[in-house]
Amino acid sequence: MKRGMKTKITNKLFLALSLLTLAGCAGDELTRDLYTPGDGAAVFNITTEASQIGVITRADGEEAEPTISELKWAVADSKGNILSHYYGRVNDQNNQITIEGLTYGDYSLLCLATLNEAEGITFSNPDTLEDEWLVNDKKDDPVDGIYCYKKVPFTLGANGINTNVILEHVAAMVSVDLNVSHVSQWRHIKKVSVTFNEELPTSLDAGGTYSGAHIVDSYNIYQPTGIFNFTTFPSDQPVSGYVEIESSRDNGEDFVQTYDFSDLQLEAGKIAHINLDYRHPEQESGLLYVAAKEQWRFDLGTMFLNDEPRSTFYNNQERWFYTCAPLQIWIRDDGKLAVRYYSPYTLKDVKVKACFNKVSPEWVALAQFEEVNPFMEAFLTLPITQHDCVFTGETGRKVKIPAIPDLTPNDITIQFEWDKNDVFMNKIAEIKPELNWYIRFSAYGADNGHPYWTHMNPLLCRLATGLAYDMTYMFSTQDYVDGYAPWDGKFVDSGRVITLDEILTRVKRQGGLMMGCVHGVLGLGGGQTFGMSADRYYNFYPDTSPVGGETFNGARQTIFHEFAHCLGYGHDGNMTYGEAFTRFSAKVLVELGWAGRLPVSKLTDITSLPME
Repeated sequence: MKRGMKTKITNKLFLALSLLTLAGCAGDELTRDLYTPGDGAAVFNITTEASQIGVITRADGEEAEPTISELKWAVADSKGNILSHYYGRVNDQNNQITIEGLTYGDYSLLCLATLNEAEGITFSNPDTLEDEWLVNDKKDDPVDGIYCYKKVPFTLGANGINTNVILEHVAAMVSVDLNVSHVSQWRHIKKVSVTFNEELPTSLDAGGTYSGAHIVDSYNIYQPTGIFNFTTFPSDQPVSGYVEIESSRDNGEDFVQTYDFSDLQLEAGKIAHINLDYRHPEQESGLLYVAAKEQWRFDLGTMFLNDEPRSTFYNNQERWFYTCAPLQIWIRDDGKLAVRYYSPYTLKDVKVKACFNKVSPEWVALAQFEEVNPFMEAFLTLPITQHDCVFTGETGRKVKIPAIPDLTPNDITIQFEWDKNDVFMNKIAEIKPELNWYIRFSAYGADNGHPYWTHMNPLLCRLATGLAYDMTYMFSTQDYVDGYAPWDGKFVDSGRVITLDEILTRVKRQGGLMMGCVHGVLGLGGGQTFGMSADRYYNFYPDTSPVGGETFNGARQTIFHEFAHCLGYGHDGNMTYGEAFTRFSAKVLVELGWAGRLPVSKLTDITSLPME
């Protein structure tokens, strides 16, 4: 009986030892459940060294600290042989290795971490420290990934070990830094490639030694961000080579320039800079060109973001527009080109031409924007304020203008145009000139203890902008005139019949609105004073009502009620109450919106825009 019991215990022990022996692969899920760190365990806490090599630049130009995406590791004995019969595992965060099942003695932990992997790179399965581990299989290209390595000798005893390991970068980074005469020149660059004259290593072995040799030839490192860099295995000697830059001229013609470099030190974990003065044959061009893909290089702002202070959006010098002119471009007193665009839509192909009054009567191309963003605000330095410039005239003739460092509005006259197929601006063009209202924003009595006035916020300012365009557009349409027939003779105020001609005459004389926000009441209006509760600004838009449904709602009733006060009508009649003028106006507005004919038909066209 006892002999049988002993046999069962022996068999169970043999099974456990067998599982232990088979657990040399760190991914064995069975042994992962069976073992927890105990006596004689080796625990290694993994981090990577701090270095600019370990910073990854995203496509938008922002930088991010990478994490270990993959961690490969092995254990070598004192003779340099890679072991396989032990239990080990890596936690889910790739920052801790636990090893058990080793006999007491001297070993080395070998770690190879991937932070940013590149194509054409393979990982071998080394048997000794001399065997290749990280291999670049690409013929003419560098490793161009971010990898870290560390060999950690350790002695394992009965008490085990728990130690920290800092992995070190195994590649050098090469950065091609261009000095460009003006930010507009960046748009010309199409390709940047690097060639080395000397051979570079192609692999890293398990012991941390580089080997192999190849030439990096015409490696393209162009990125839209303008950050041109790559990683390569280091060299024990300075290297030389050249950078080729393919560029375009303003006429679309491509050309290539070569820039030599020498004495470049390629050291693991360090950045080697190749500094070049970019030479473009049109670098004297006076054209300020803002390419869509290069917008991030320019100081382009956005109006009515969440953090915009009240002192800005209530300032009638900073925030104002006319409903027939959403795009404002002018020369500031400091000589900068100023742009403001009061619209929720992107405007394409905006061109600015100028006449330098004291130098030449010819109109020349001053600036061009491939895109003007929704609610954009920008104040841009013109090349002419920095150096002598060559401009292209309307006839194609080149016009040289001496530098004007103290440029003022008196020195220059400008005109501008945009994509003639732009849907929004074409709708704005349909607003009658007499309805070119002056729009601005006000706190009114919000800071003075007034019971009804409260503060606007940036999003309400955007919504009020769309409201102003839609109202002036609606009153400009034939639809408003044609829709009046069923109401003819039914509009009254103080016992007097109000005709459509009278309404439209007063609308044309309105001149503008000063938008504000109220609470405790739904709206306040009169003259150019125009205050709405916040929900009225939202629910005014046609897409807040289902297509084919009721066009008259509380928001539109309030909007047109208060606007009737602005036109001079009171409560003694149905121009404000009684659902006559207000219902008729709401119907025309919403049906125009449902048809997509208003300048801003949808609330979501505004609320979907970024506010940060």
